Amino acid sequence: MIVAPRIAPGPRGHWLLGNIREFRRDVLGLMMESTRRFGDVVRFRLGPHVIHLLNHPDYVEHVLQKNQRNFDKQTRSAAFIRLVTGESLLTGNGEFWQRQRRLLQPAFHHHNIARFSDQMTSATAVMLEHWRQRTAHDEPLDVASEMMRLTYTIVGRTLFSANVGPDAETIERAMQVILPHTFGRLGRVLNWPDWLPTPRNRRFRRALRDTDHVVYRLIEQHRLAQNSAQPDRDLLAMLLRVRDEETGAGLNDEQLRNETVTFLLAGHETTANALTWTFYLLSQHPEAERQIREEVSTVLGGRVPTLDDLPRLAFTRMVIQEAMRLYPPIWIIERRVIASDTVGGFHLPSGSSVVIAPYALHRHPAFWERPEEFDPARFARCTPEAYFPFGAGPRLCIGSEFAMLEAQLLTAMVVQSFRLRLVPGHRMEPLPGITLRARHGLNMTLYPWQS
Repeated sequence: MIVAPRIAPGPRGHWLLGNIREFRRDVLGLMMESTRRFGDVVRFRLGPHVIHLLNHPDYVEHVLQKNQRNFDKQTRSAAFIRLVTGESLLTGNGEFWQRQRRLLQPAFHHHNIARFSDQMTSATAVMLEHWRQRTAHDEPLDVASEMMRLTYTIVGRTLFSANVGPDAETIERAMQVILPHTFGRLGRVLNWPDWLPTPRNRRFRRALRDTDHVVYRLIEQHRLAQNSAQPDRDLLAMLLRVRDEETGAGLNDEQLRNETVTFLLAGHETTANALTWTFYLLSQHPEAERQIREEVSTVLGGRVPTLDDLPRLAFTRMVIQEAMRLYPPIWIIERRVIASDTVGGFHLPSGSSVVIAPYALHRHPAFWERPEEFDPARFARCTPEAYFPFGAGPRLCIGSEFAMLEAQLLTAMVVQSFRLRLVPGHRMEPLPGITLRARHGLNMTLYPWQS
């Protein structure tokens, strides 16, 4: 006898709106409570749209690897992100995505990424010198904002060979409009059309124009320098030279713009958030701070870290991995179900969505001991099967090696120079948007180790 797949359980919600109100009020709490109550497959409704949360590594493997052709990015979230990035590696599907991945992959090979380490450490050294000047006046600072500016500067230097420091504030201000606007649209059943000149839409368009102004200027500068003696000095120069093997066609300015905006977002926002949560967690766990400080002092002896030091900065890497377990910058991944499927014995209807939430899966008690505790040593043995900070399968984040290299070098340099302490009364709370930010920033006081 053939048993029909069941409809998955989930919170009841409003008869018309479904779970939108709970989603908007506290989506992280909603996911955690729902998986505790209903298990590893949970059905939600956002208005008429059905979404299933899959909270088991086997189900992640099914969606992102084994049966990944049945799950694409024609989703509501991708549609709204596409308003920012256009059709790009992040939002594309099918043959377009495969072509983009094939064209871009060589730029992210290990030997290309490794040569960027000097630019990462030199930009960090400039920031640390600025911090030393601030400590003379005993001024606290927002470390979250500092990380945003630093990682954006590094993206500019390593990927575009540009000193984008003066533009960092422009991009940060623009992203503070673009990201909440984009995520906010996901939490509403109905949105005003994008072309309607509402105050919110006008702010979004203005922020997008500011971002495009920076990006198109970088593209123009690279086209002018295309015949220089060092044509492949950075990612954008490489992208200008790529050609499709079948057609011989390269990327036009719009395609370059879309991939550049994608890298600006993915290569600066996500890493900055990972570092923000890393420094917060270290400030709350003195023993882990002592261990990482001891490792950095032993390995580096006061000098700037190099690529060769990274294998010996093992605990530093584990601290970052554990921070990304508890506060994964990409806290949720959405896919559309192309043809009806079954996962965990439950029916996934065609046209519905599935979401994988690293934030919830990284706290699953079946796969993590003391899941709410900060314990970097858990990564000493191996990377657990329920760990997906960069996704999985063919669409594993193309910049994952770049991000880990950057995070490890930056963390070592900061820990080597300063103790960071949370300003009394400052409240840390995750803000789930396109990425997982700290809602109120990270106000900290700096204490040089030598003092």
